[in-house]
Amino acid sequence: MYTVLIAENEPWVLKGIVEMVKTAGEEFQVVGECSNGKEAWSMIQEVWPMLLITDIMMPELDGLSLIKRIAEHRIPLVSVIISGYDNFQYAQKAMSYGVSEYLLKPVEFETLTEALSRSKEKLESLKDLNDYIVKFQSLLDNNQGLALDTLMQKQSHLIQSVLRLHALSKNARIGLLNIMETKLKSLLNEIGAASEDIPKYVSNDDGAILKYYMALLEKWYLEYPGMGKASLPEAIAQSCRYIETNYKSNLSLTEMANLTNFSISHFSALFKKHTGSSLVGYVNRLRMDEAKKLLRTTSYAVSEIAEIVGYTSSPYFTRVFKAHTGVAPLEYRRRMGS
Repeated sequence: MYTVLIAENEPWVLKGIVEMVKTAGEEFQVVGECSNGKEAWSMIQEVWPMLLITDIMMPELDGLSLIKRIAEHRIPLVSVIISGYDNFQYAQKAMSYGVSEYLLKPVEFETLTEALSRSKEKLESLKDLNDYIVKFQSLLDNNQGLALDTLMQKQSHLIQSVLRLHALSKNARIGLLNIMETKLKSLLNEIGAASEDIPKYVSNDDGAILKYYMALLEKWYLEYPGMGKASLPEAIAQSCRYIETNYKSNLSLTEMANLTNFSISHFSALFKKHTGSSLVGYVNRLRMDEAKKLLRTTSYAVSEIAEIVGYTSSPYFTRVFKAHTGVAPLEYRRRMGS
């Protein structure tokens, strides 16, 4: 399965691309939609898609700047740009940032499916790297409510497996370590916890590198939960009420930021600080709670439950459910005796 994020500021174009990707084949699963580059950048660091389809001209952060940022952070994903400009300089710059395809609007279904098909080989080569990052994010979110020692042990095993990539791919190892470090420092910064007091390793000794990352992780796990105990500002409380009523819809960071009159980045940081979760994680948790209830109390098929709680893709629903509970939906139903 190849997870896809789509960024497009024109709603009707965005809807059309989403539908075309869904029709292109079950192996492509849309995991996020957004209307500007800034929101796309935030979502990339939450859902870690394998494929990004982005417009080149967007507010907040344009498509080229978004692609450049992805390249600078060595995030392993395939990028496809869609543009209304048949401009050689745009295309040349996009390709210099590693873009796989440069498609002109209006995009026909056949053109997009051919581009997706051409991307499969590269997507396959990124699967293992993407899996590392998704597992790392899942442990950071701790959706399963694991104890601290268990979390630290699992993260230690994960980082050690990344360190062992040195023998196979030095660039992959460096890229993954950079992503993990940037993510941890960003999270600590959002809750006002300094990371500068943790000295960085000065050699490439695996033991020193592991010690550094475990120190960052320990600080995150120890300091972050306390932030969730703070009283909710009214704007965030209002957001939570709105989400609890509308979680089955495709809620976006832009929509929620507009609701509270905050910028996207400020809303995202404030929401995470006071709820203990990103917007995506919060919505998924509400959906999972409802899905577990339906699995226990009804005989609906998994595909029906996925649709009821807001997922258009049954395989993606199963993937998220397993990440939250540790088991697949049918196994959960069996264990609950339904």
